[in-house]
Amino acid sequence: MKIKLLLKKIKQSKNVAVFGHQSPDGDCLGSISAIYFLCKNFNKNVDVFIDDLIPQKYNFLNFDFLKNDDVELNKYDLLISVDVASLKLLGKYGNDFVKHSNTIVIDHHLNRDLFGKINFIDCTKASNCEIVYNVIKKSKLKIDSNLATLLYLGIADDTGCFVHDNTEYYSHLIASELFKLCANYKLVNYNIFKLTTQKTFDITNKLNSEIKTIEGIKYIIITADFMKKNNCTKHDIGDYVNKLVNLEHTKIAFVMTEKQKSVFSISFRSLINYDVSKVAKIFKGGGHKQASGGEIKGKLEECEKLVVAECLKAIKLGDSNV
Repeated sequence: MKIKLLLKKIKQSKNVAVFGHQSPDGDCLGSISAIYFLCKNFNKNVDVFIDDLIPQKYNFLNFDFLKNDDVELNKYDLLISVDVASLKLLGKYGNDFVKHSNTIVIDHHLNRDLFGKINFIDCTKASNCEIVYNVIKKSKLKIDSNLATLLYLGIADDTGCFVHDNTEYYSHLIASELFKLCANYKLVNYNIFKLTTQKTFDITNKLNSEIKTIEGIKYIIITADFMKKNNCTKHDIGDYVNKLVNLEHTKIAFVMTEKQKSVFSISFRSLINYDVSKVAKIFKGGGHKQASGGEIKGKLEECEKLVVAECLKAIKLGDSNV
């Protein structure tokens, strides 16, 4: 019923704006691209916005239609948020989005804000692209090789190429259908899971010497000085937390990065028994049980202690449920 309503809303609209989240990943990019092509197929005027730059790792695909302009959202009669767990992740578009009278949210995160007039949420799906795939199939839009590749990008990226614990049979089932539709999975797998730039390789080696360990927690703090000294951006270090959580004896891993003076973003990862989405929610964020993000403000030492303390609570709770 929700898919029928979503398609009806798009068909009834003339001008549509689609939004992804800041620090976009493959699932976000694949999802918004698919909704963009769906709207185009219905002959709608459609624009796609993300209040951020696209990470360099995704440059092997074409996202030239994405915008980050300042725009009056009241000129659109329908707004669609895709793969956005928190209103804050819409960035500069958030306030106007929530004020608009006709909005749809399509998402799969367990801990999330419900900020749409219509909220199309399916937390059983490992990736948002799995939801969007169902929408596309219902719409009768032909899935060509390009669209199949974009949908595969989202599924593969959010499941860690089908090794994360959120992966279900449905993820494999849709991927196999996309293979039949000539998704360029080899291109995606190489660029996302194999290719490492020399810059990222060098920065990773430096970060390895900064790892801190406390009772099942492994973490690093990346200061603005480190970023400046090594000429790196958040995209150069974005995958580091995924490596950190796979170190032996790790239950929860996090990377705390200084965004500006006294403001730190936090990326959390965990093993299956530990729910970092609840930790992230404490720090004005959210996401998946084993992969979430948040933000904290204050003095570095105090912020570090607070984040570590909440992670220790999550570990204690997880251990008690084993």
